[in-house]
Amino acid sequence: MPVSRRHVSYAFVLTLSCWLIADTVNVYVSHALLEMPPLEAAADSISAAPVSQTPPSDATQMAKTILSSGLFVVPADLSALDPDEERPSAPPPPPPIELTGKLKLLGTAIRDVGRSSAAIENLQDHKQTLYFLQETIEGFGQLAVITRDGVTITQGNRQGYLPLADESAKPVPISIAAPPGPKRPAAPTVIDRRQLKQNLSDVSKLLTEARAMPYYDLTNNGKLEGWQLIEIKPKSILEQLGIQQRDVMLRINGTPVVDPGTMLRLLQEIQHERLVKVDLIRGSERQTFTYEIR
Repeated sequence: MPVSRRHVSYAFVLTLSCWLIADTVNVYVSHALLEMPPLEAAADSISAAPVSQTPPSDATQMAKTILSSGLFVVPADLSALDPDEERPSAPPPPPPIELTGKLKLLGTAIRDVGRSSAAIENLQDHKQTLYFLQETIEGFGQLAVITRDGVTITQGNRQGYLPLADESAKPVPISIAAPPGPKRPAAPTVIDRRQLKQNLSDVSKLLTEARAMPYYDLTNNGKLEGWQLIEIKPKSILEQLGIQQRDVMLRINGTPVVDPGTMLRLLQEIQHERLVKVDLIRGSERQTFTYEIR
C-alpha cells in the first residue's frame, strides 16, 4: 500500500499529541512531588501522632459491641472482662450455731484406738449423755471434732464450738510417783445390796450424781489415765462407796475406766457382785478400795 501525504500528516499529528500528553503528565507529577514533605519530617509526624485517637470510653464500648456480636467465642460472664463493672460481693458466712446456755461440755476422752467421746449435758432438761465422734446431738448437729478443751458441732455449713465447762475446775495432770510398797489390805467395806440396787435403779439420776473430767498422765506421754470426779452430790452412790471430791477412778474390778459410759456400766454391774475392788488416785497416791456386797 503506497504511503500518501495524508498518512504522513496523521502520523506527525499523532506523534506530537503523544509528546504533549507525556510532557503534561511529567509536569504534574513533578509538581506533586515538590509539594510532599521530606521523608524524615513525615516519619517524625507519624511517631508524634497518638496511637489511637479514639477515646477510651468509645474503645471500651467498641470492644463490648464486638464481643457481643457473636463473631468470637467468649466466656458466658462478660463482666469478667470488664474491670470497671462492679461484681457481686461474696455472701457473708453463715451465723455460728448457738450453743451457749443450751449445752454444757462435762468432759472429753481422746482415744488412740476407737472413737473419742464427749459427755454433754442438755441444759433444758439437764440430761447428761455420752456422745461419740460423728454422732448426732439432737437439735444441734453432728459432733465433728473432739479435743481436750472443747468440741465442734456442725450443722450443714454452720458450726459452733463448745468449750469445756468450768475451766477453773479443770484438773491439772500431776506426775504420778512410783507406787509405794505393799500395804496391809484394809478390811472390806460392807455395802447393803438392797440399798445399792435402789441407788442404781434410776440411770438418769445416776448420771447427775457427779461430774467427770478426763485425767491425763504426764509421765506417760499424756495418756488418758482415768476420770476425775468433781461435784459429787450428797447421798449418792459414789458417796456411799466412800469416793471423795477429786478422786480419779482408774479401774473397777480390774476393768479400766476409759469414759463416763464405761464407769456408769461398771457401777451398775457391781450390784450383782459379792466383792468389788475400785482402784483410784487420791491426791498423788494410788489406792485400792474393797467392798463386800451383802
